[in-house]
Amino acid sequence: MIKKILLTRPAGFNDEIAAALQARKIQVVQAPLVQIQGLNLVTAQRPPDGYLDPEQYIIFTSQNAIDYAGDLIPQLALAAKTNVFAVGPATKMRLEALGILAIAPDRPGSEPLLSLPVFAAPFAKKVLIVTGRLGRDYLETTLQDRGATVARYECYERVPQRIENLDALIAEGYDAILVTSTDILQALSSHLSEASRRRVVLCVTASRIADVARRLGYIQLIEAPDASVSGILEGLTRDPSNQGAEFP
Repeated sequence: MIKKILLTRPAGFNDEIAAALQARKIQVVQAPLVQIQGLNLVTAQRPPDGYLDPEQYIIFTSQNAIDYAGDLIPQLALAAKTNVFAVGPATKMRLEALGILAIAPDRPGSEPLLSLPVFAAPFAKKVLIVTGRLGRDYLETTLQDRGATVARYECYERVPQRIENLDALIAEGYDAILVTSTDILQALSSHLSEASRRRVVLCVTASRIADVARRLGYIQLIEAPDASVSGILEGLTRDPSNQGAEFP
């Protein structure tokens, strides 16, 4: 049974899951392993002309993409575009709080988004993806394979953070470490010895993260259905030594 967990998301993104875990009497420690930074006008990849055209589709891949999209947000709100999509419910809610109607899948992730009927092949549309630098390209390449013309607006980046003595801190004993992206996984791995990687239990929120973790030497993995609070809570009921089995 999980009694103590380390949360590793950027500062400000652990609060909701922390509250849910604490309500279940699980001890929470936060150690943000990446920091989100906006890209300035010199380094940012600007959106192409015509992104407000009625036929242009726009996809936001995270809440960070909204926060650092700059003038794009008020322009979208004024334009009242209808072809705006979010990667998940939380991103959709953030957009709608800013006056932008958006469509999102019930579960967060590129795969659920691409399963929406509107994106079925053939999909010969123009798509702008608002995202982070060096983010996952699965969404882009899949849409291109289906016939879309895709442009990226990279407006923020994830910067790894050093935490002094993290390996020793983890050695004090955690029942699980929550990892919600490969960027966080890489940052965590830079702190841990090979022995620590084999010892710790990771709760990951996608099979692709689990695959990378195995290649990095982690052997005790819990795979949550997705990165939502309910998905993480469901994942934490599972036995890391036998995926899919649950604790009694």
